[in-house]
Amino acid sequence: MPRTFGPAPDAWKAGKRTYGSGLTLKTARKMLEAGEKEAVKQGVPMVMAISDSGGNLLAFERMDEAILCSVQIALDKAYTAVFGKQATAEFGGAYKAGVLVPLFFHERWITFPGGFPLIKDGVIMGGLGVSGGVIEDLFVAKAALISGGFSTNEVDAILAQNEK
Repeated sequence: MPRTFGPAPDAWKAGKRTYGSGLTLKTARKMLEAGEKEAVKQGVPMVMAISDSGGNLLAFERMDEAILCSVQIALDKAYTAVFGKQATAEFGGAYKAGVLVPLFFHERWITFPGGFPLIKDGVIMGGLGVSGGVIEDLFVAKAALISGGFSTNEVDAILAQNEK
């Protein structure tokens, strides 16, 4: 019988990532502005959501002509990144392989790229969800993360993996 469970993700282990506060609306708006600029550069209208460390919506933007399904997807990517303590893409492989209990994933849980925890000095300050493209979501997320002064380690790793 194949193994249907595995160890907890590293981000869940004690002392790896704690939740914090201090994300401001001013920072979130700055992030949305940078994300929009990158989306225009990419040529793909985006939806971007930023949540606080409790998964509650702090700031939101839907660009003109963005696909409407991206509204809920962006909100849920931000939520998943906060509650899951890691990039949404990190859940994809484990979910497809059946490693994580299917009931663990509820209607808001997203398992594909575009959601990132807002990490500063190892502390999760909130979540970012970007939707509207495919690879473009990652470039827009990276621009927003840089603008807010947050870690880009996870998005950089996903982009590097995509280049292989």
